Amino acid sequence: MSKEAGCDGVEIHSANGYLLDSFFQSTSNTRTDQYGGSMENRVRILTEVVAGIVESGAYPANRIGFRLSPNGVFGGMGSKDNPEMFEFIAKTMNNYDMAYLHIMDGLGFGYHEKARVVTAFDMKKHFDGPVIANVGLTRDKAEGMIRSGTADLACFGRPYIANPDLVDRFANDWPLDPESEHENWWYPTGSKGYTDYKNYKN
Repeated sequence: MSKEAGCDGVEIHSANGYLLDSFFQSTSNTRTDQYGGSMENRVRILTEVVAGIVESGAYPANRIGFRLSPNGVFGGMGSKDNPEMFEFIAKTMNNYDMAYLHIMDGLGFGYHEKARVVTAFDMKKHFDGPVIANVGLTRDKAEGMIRSGTADLACFGRPYIANPDLVDRFANDWPLDPESEHENWWYPTGSKGYTDYKNYKN
């Protein structure tokens, strides 16, 4: 479907407490079959998803990225072995020539406090491809991370919602509009907070 829509690649959303993330984390994965227990077993589903996409002919592995959220509490996540587990995932995915690793290393979605914070820089030590940092970034912080080698790229979500011309605002030092309340993103009852965001210069 994504290829039919003209997309150049796809990102596997293996974060935020959703299905794949729940396989990774020992707090939620209590399976006793080939998908539970050891780190090798818990990452198996991700490798099978990648293999399935490649074998389908939709995209080669170097057009597939994957997203991780080792620090987030969203969806009841958070395990004591997360640092080791997510570093293991990064190393495992080196075998597949992936396009990139997208890590939510900020704490904007909460922090489970069950283990140390896993950062983009941690992932760069273990993943051979580009690492994208995300969550709670400002333009200056993102530029600093890239210049220092902490991350290769940075991406923005919530600021983009309120600022559809975010790139232009960053480039021209234009002020940012404040982010709207979360309820406006998920439960729109009209255009307010949904499609009424303005460009700085129309």
